[in-house]
Amino acid sequence: GEEPAALARAAVEPACAADRDGDGWVSRKVGPNGVVCVAWQQVSVGKHRAGSRCDVLVTDQVLQFWIGSELLKTVTRTSSGEVRKKHAAGSRPRPRV
Repeated sequence: GEEPAALARAAVEPACAADRDGDGWVSRKVGPNGVVCVAWQQVSVGKHRAGSRCDVLVTDQVLQFWIGSELLKTVTRTSSGEVRKKHAAGSRPRPRV
C-alpha cells in the first residue's frame, strides 16, 4: 500500500503536474523581481510569485508558464536558442539520430 502522505499529495496536485517531466517541460524559480528566464527570454509572471517554482512548457512557437494548475501566461517564443534543460547541467547533449 501507499503511504497516506503520498496519497494525500497526489490528491492535491493536479494530474497534469505529474506529466511535466516530458519533452519541452523545464522548471524555473521565479526571481525576486517576478521574472522567469527560459529559452533566453525574460517573462514577468508577477512579483507576488517571487520564489515560486514555475513549470514552463516550451514549444517551437510559444512558452507557457504554469504554477500548480494555473496557467499564468502564454507568450510567443522569440528566440530559437537552445533551452537549457533543468537536468542537463554539465552533461553533453545526446546526438540526434
